[in-house]
Formats: sequence, C-alpha cells, structure tokens
Amino acid sequence: MQRNLDIGTLRALVTVVDMAGVTRAANKLHLTQSTVSMQIKRLEETLGVTLLQRDGRTVKPTRKGEQLVKYAKKLVAINDETIDRLTNIDHNGELRFGVPMDLAAAYIPEILKRFVHDYPQVTLSLTIDNTNILHEKFLAGKLDLIFTTEFEIGPKGQNLLCTDLVWTGAVGGKAWLKDPIPLAFTPECVFNSPAVTALESVGIGWVDALQDINYSFDSSSIAVAADLAIRADIGGFIAPGTEQIIDEENRLPVLPRYQVNAYVTDGPDKDIADVFLRCAKSIFAKSNEQAFIDNIAV
Repeated sequence: MQRNLDIGTLRALVTVVDMAGVTRAANKLHLTQSTVSMQIKRLEETLGVTLLQRDGRTVKPTRKGEQLVKYAKKLVAINDETIDRLTNIDHNGELRFGVPMDLAAAYIPEILKRFVHDYPQVTLSLTIDNTNILHEKFLAGKLDLIFTTEFEIGPKGQNLLCTDLVWTGAVGGKAWLKDPIPLAFTPECVFNSPAVTALESVGIGWVDALQDINYSFDSSSIAVAADLAIRADIGGFIAPGTEQIIDEENRLPVLPRYQVNAYVTDGPDKDIADVFLRCAKSIFAKSNEQAFIDNIAV
C-alpha cells in the first residue's frame, strides 16, 4: 500500500532536530508540545522506525532520523517555494544578507541567479565576512539574513547542512608533511581553534604561516595554494588550487563535523529573508541530493 508523508509532520521533525527539543520546536511552530509529540509519533508509526532519541536534556535524531531529516528539509523547501510561487506574493524592498567566503563561491551565485529571476524588484546587499563578524552584524541589526559555518547551531538558527571538516593543502602539495606543520588561518576563522586543538591533542607541532602577512581570507587561500601551509575547510568547499589532503599515513588527526546554518531577522524584512532562505534551501538540497542518497544506501 502506498504511504504518503505529511508536510506539516515533516516540518515538525525538522524543527525538533534543529531546535534540539520538542518544547523549543513547539514554541517556534506555535503549537503545543503534545501536538508536536503526536506528529512525531504518527510519523514514526507511518514509517515503522524510531526517529528521535533523548541525549540528556536534548533530543537527537537516530540514524534513520538523520536520513529522513535530509529528505524532509528538501520536501519542506519545495512545498514552501511552490506555495509562494502560486500565491504570487509581490515581494519588494531590500534584503541585507551575509555569507562566509567559502560558502559564497560554492552556493551564492546559483541562489542569487534564481532569486533575482523570481523577485527582480528586491534590492540585494551582500556582505562577505567570517562567521563571527557576520553574527555581530546580524545581532546589531545590520544584516537581515546570514549563512554561517559553525560547530553548533545557535538560538533560532536553521541547519542547512552538516558535513565533515577536512584538511586541505595545495594540489599535490607537501606542506602537510613538514614538522612543525604550517597553518594558514586568519585570527577570526572559526576553523582555527578546532584545527589547532586536534593537532595538539595528538602531539603534533604547528606554526602560523601568516604571522608576517596582512590577514585576509585571500591570503590564507594563497598560502595554501602555494604549498606554504595547510588549513581546515568544510568538505565540499575547497578553494581553487587546493584539494583535500589524502593522508594515507594517518598523520593528521580527524577533525570534527561542522554545520552550515542560517539566521533570519525578526524585523520588517523577515518576509523577504524567509523567501530568500527558502530559495537557498532548495539549492542546498539540489546540490547535495546525491550525498543524501549515498547516506541512505549505506
């Protein structure tokens, strides 16, 4: 018998996972806690699998839950985009949004292309900076929407992607074999601390390859591409001239998983920001569809 998934129930599951709790999810969805719990239970009964598990005070998805959440985000994004298109909402105004450099090159061109085509009357203002600076500008009300790369999701954040942090170096480079290992991070880079912590935890020495260089994301990229240093990047977001280091000697320590998150204003431009975010979600889902399929096949 054919079974159908309910979009509202899938939205509840995604929100519970994003907010790491049923109560917080219920508040965000403007529903009662019991209603959200019943939606999750009904979804589990429909699929015949357990989707959530408690980890202390928080709620985390099971492996099956993680797999479903990836599809659920895609289905919810398509649902919202379809309704928005068919109801012909006339969006206009200005959207100020920010994105880290590594995400800008990977996703923003396609997102902008689609959004500008569908909503040409909206004026867009793009800020490219590191995650910490983007958070500061967002909290100060200078940005309406930000995309971030973070170890954990913050309050009111929405997760777009969770992936591995990987070591990267020049194509065919040897910098990662040096002792101590030269690193190329700007001081504000959120990947600096976990990379250094990982190296020090296994007793590997390191030096700052940019200590005598004016800091910028480009200087870091150039140093790595020139085989002067290595750094950590989110898997899939590799700068030109660099590649993921294939460490067959297991010399480099494993790095933690990182998230790509989004934060939307509660201000007057929230409607426009929500539409832009829905467009972005569809692009993320499309770009990572094969990865989703591969995960489920494992």
